Amino acid sequence: MALSNRNRDKNRENGEKNRGFIRWPIFALGLILVFFALSKGEIREAIISFVIGASGGFLLDCIGVAKLKLWFYTKQPFLSKPYFAIVIPAWGIFSMTVNLLWDKIPFPEITTLSLLTLGLFSLHEIPNLKTESWKYSVSMKVVVPGWLPLVWGVRMVFLFFSPLI
Repeated sequence: MALSNRNRDKNRENGEKNRGFIRWPIFALGLILVFFALSKGEIREAIISFVIGASGGFLLDCIGVAKLKLWFYTKQPFLSKPYFAIVIPAWGIFSMTVNLLWDKIPFPEITTLSLLTLGLFSLHEIPNLKTESWKYSVSMKVVVPGWLPLVWGVRMVFLFFSPLI
């Protein structure tokens, strides 16, 4: 009995460590994107994209997490300090990734959308299978196709606001 409790506690400890892991590659990507933007003279685009992503991500979470309960964050509960310190910047980095890379991909829009969606889906969802930083209350049959309008929407909002700012 004591041995099984020890194993359960050890597994829980490992799970807690793994759940926080996904944030480090995301923040490293953010730093790479900032240096990339600085070197290309695109810091304005990076800032606009980050702000759009952070605010848009918060609005999506207000709808998807708070209202519809489609997903929830296991380590950073909605509206907690860790949520604002980790999840909101991750949304901004997500938007920076979409918008700073979009024009660099030399393919038609549908191919660019597909490549970015596949890449971002892989970067976020595959590690999340292990870390469970967020969990869905809907089937993956809903989640997977939902990534296309997510990426497309981030791009369209950026294109709408960037000339105005």
